[in-house]
Amino acid sequence: MIRLSQDSDAFLSAVDEIGGNDPFACRVRALCRSYAPSLPFVDYWLTADEAGQVNGAIARNGASFLLYMTDRSELREVASFLHMAGAAQVLCDGRFLLEGFAREKTGAVMVTKQPAAVTADCPVIEPDIRAVHALLMTCADRDFCPPAFEDFYVDVSHRLRHGTLRLCGTNANGALASVAMTVAESEDCAVLGAVACHPDHRRRGLGTAAVSALVNRLVSEGKTVYLHRARGVSEAFYRRMGFAPCGTWREYE
Repeated sequence: MIRLSQDSDAFLSAVDEIGGNDPFACRVRALCRSYAPSLPFVDYWLTADEAGQVNGAIARNGASFLLYMTDRSELREVASFLHMAGAAQVLCDGRFLLEGFAREKTGAVMVTKQPAAVTADCPVIEPDIRAVHALLMTCADRDFCPPAFEDFYVDVSHRLRHGTLRLCGTNANGALASVAMTVAESEDCAVLGAVACHPDHRRRGLGTAAVSALVNRLVSEGKTVYLHRARGVSEAFYRRMGFAPCGTWREYE
């Protein structure tokens, strides 16, 4: 069964009780901590077995859905629900196969619980959101397409205020040259995303400086740090930083 949850605290407690330090649970929890169920563009559901035992969670942000599922989740029920709910995009653990979607892509999940193995000695700043978006646009490709500026600015500034996102960056020649950010944070883990370095300033250690500074701050707070990496992209870089593969992600459209 799938039931709507309209109480943030009850939903978060139920997700925590499922157990597991998990990047998908982190994303679901961070969204709920950022945007309350009373808002019109988000919804939160819990999945349960016939005995009422909770075995998964679903979060909606617009037409994008996040899934935190377990081996006890009923995948056919979840897939049918997503289609009826009008899901345009679904992100979940790569272990779980959902039927009825036209397209899908997968990539690697990596993790570290230790300080960065490689660091760079250059000043790290908390960059301006406008500068971050401009930098991300210079690094856009088929695997990474930043959202429109207004949507990005509103979402990032809101999550910063709620402590579910943070930014680190470095400057070169008076402008932002690299950035690393968490796209989700919860009490025990964080998910890195939108790591970028301006094409004119690569191979100078600036990206390493931003990522290592952010990782070290998170680890010092006792958080496990995850990242979702596109297939074949930046694996050597993150391995040098101390990340190791721990699974896969799957995105449906």
